[in-house]
Amino acid sequence: MQLRAIGWWTLVLTGLSACLYSMAVDPLSQWDFNVYYSAAHAFAAGGNPYTLVHPHPGLNGDLIFQYPPLTLYLFRWMTFFSLATSKLIWLGAKLGAVASLAWVWRREFEAIDLRWPILLFIALGLNASLLRDFVCGNIATFEQLGLWFGFALAVRQRPYAAAAVLACVAQFKLMPAVFLALIPLMRPRDGWKPFLVGCTIFLGLLILNEVWSPGLTGHYLGLFSNANLRMDDRGGNNPSSLAWFRDLIDLTSYAPGLPYNRLSGTIAYGVFLVALTLIMIRAAWNRRASLGRADPRLLVYLGCALFTVAAPRMKDYSYILMLLPTLFVVRDLNRRAVRTDYLLLAVGLMIVAQPQQSNVPGVTDLVYMLQSYLPLYLAGGVLAYLLGVLRDAETDVIVDAERAH
Repeated sequence: MQLRAIGWWTLVLTGLSACLYSMAVDPLSQWDFNVYYSAAHAFAAGGNPYTLVHPHPGLNGDLIFQYPPLTLYLFRWMTFFSLATSKLIWLGAKLGAVASLAWVWRREFEAIDLRWPILLFIALGLNASLLRDFVCGNIATFEQLGLWFGFALAVRQRPYAAAAVLACVAQFKLMPAVFLALIPLMRPRDGWKPFLVGCTIFLGLLILNEVWSPGLTGHYLGLFSNANLRMDDRGGNNPSSLAWFRDLIDLTSYAPGLPYNRLSGTIAYGVFLVALTLIMIRAAWNRRASLGRADPRLLVYLGCALFTVAAPRMKDYSYILMLLPTLFVVRDLNRRAVRTDYLLLAVGLMIVAQPQQSNVPGVTDLVYMLQSYLPLYLAGGVLAYLLGVLRDAETDVIVDAERAH
């Protein structure tokens, strides 16, 4: 048995090493890094880093640096190396970030080791979100390391440090600032104080952009109205709920007799957000007395799943956020009975999702919606499961209290 495990581990590690080697020698890989590299050189030369770049011949359209001006200082090191050398440094730093992320996960959240199933899950889970980040060269792995470090500080009852870390990490993509709300959720009595401190740091750093680089801040703010940002990515590239509603509405344009409105997808997404907000408010209100006693790790997992399901833009590599919550759910399911009906349904969906084209009317569109948005469906399932776990934990607390009396 031990030899078999060593064989599997060796096979998995060899395959992953081959993937990393192909990325290192491929001049067209890490196209997002090409954007960072170009922006850093333009900034160092006193130019405008917010200009369109076409970093990959296989991409439709151009890319552009999308982070606030202050973040450019963190990319200045690239100006001292060639593009090829900088890519190798970036790739090596990401490997270190993955190791650090696994250490944080293991120390504060879930048991992470070098067994081949765990290694394979982290590399290929959620449509290979981690490897996708390595391929495109985004900052997602570093961002996840910062977020989970902040979550770990919150779990260890260091709310002010957690708030400061989360506020700084959110300077890049802005949306992760909503994770500051986890602090008052974990600490219902006094969590609002570090929450306000975190909000102050986040807004203060954004304002500092205008003070430090007023001209560049104007270019940065102009990005939000720039039609060239490719903000309407759909499907596997951006399996978000907003993209899902837009794709779903777009399918009706092929149905004769049905009215079509391009804005309907965005409106449906807005209604979905309102409904989701009301559901979460009701769930939190009904359990407000027990939230303070809940395992803070469960609240972190719940926050990650809720963010994933609600975010208007959730790139494929951003699903690294869901690796650990999904691992928790899989392990928790292992301790519970799973109905055969659901397993058969899962196998059936896998079979249906194999062909890309079909002569059966509607099946091709169904396959597209199933394949492209599987990570989103999984995140929704994890969210529902975690709500059930918190409900069961609250019931256990009530039963234990009754037994004590």
